[in-house]
Amino acid sequence: MRRAFAWLLLLAGIGCGAAGALLLTVLAPPGTLAVAVSPAPGAVAVVTAPGVLDLTGPAATVSARAAGGEDVFVGVATARDAEAWLDGAARTEVTGVGGSLDEPVARAEQEGAGPAADPRAADVWIATAQGDGSAALTWDTASDESLAAAGGAVAVVATDGTAAAPAQVELSWRLRGEAAQHPGGVPLAVAGAVLVLLGAAGLLLHRRRGPRPGTRTPDRPARQETA
Repeated sequence: MRRAFAWLLLLAGIGCGAAGALLLTVLAPPGTLAVAVSPAPGAVAVVTAPGVLDLTGPAATVSARAAGGEDVFVGVATARDAEAWLDGAARTEVTGVGGSLDEPVARAEQEGAGPAADPRAADVWIATAQGDGSAALTWDTASDESLAAAGGAVAVVATDGTAAAPAQVELSWRLRGEAAQHPGGVPLAVAGAVLVLLGAAGLLLHRRRGPRPGTRTPDRPARQETA
């Protein structure tokens, strides 16, 4: 009975370990979290709220594409400087991300009215990217005390500040830590390892055990004395 129970533990451990390995590799969540943002009608810019760029991951990427091939501008500035550049202009502000890792959804609000200044002529940007028809900028999300004191870093996507914002905007983050793992992967792998050890120990003890109580060792035949 004990031998059968040890085998049961061993097989259960192998199953749990295999399931945990699958959840951590083949069935692991995607390595990036990406959401699409559609600018509201009349918006001349898409802006992220403070903290959105630092949502997760070691880096965030902001990419945009304009349907008509217009010049696309992507910039990162402090929240204070970005607000000064917008000066109340019509923009779509991304306030966060909802949904699940498999189907994330951007939460956005429409703010302001009217045009903004040309972002290409402003000197408020910490980092920029420009291109004909499309542009992308990757931002290191590591914390910075000076940025935090100025309200944090925000991203701005625009064309020339007066024309409509690029029609296709995407925010994506490279995931790390628990966000990049299936929640059941590590527990299953650990449980599997423990069960395998217990089962193997049970089988080893069963093999080393001596004769069962109540059993007799066969008597050796008596030696015959010869004259």
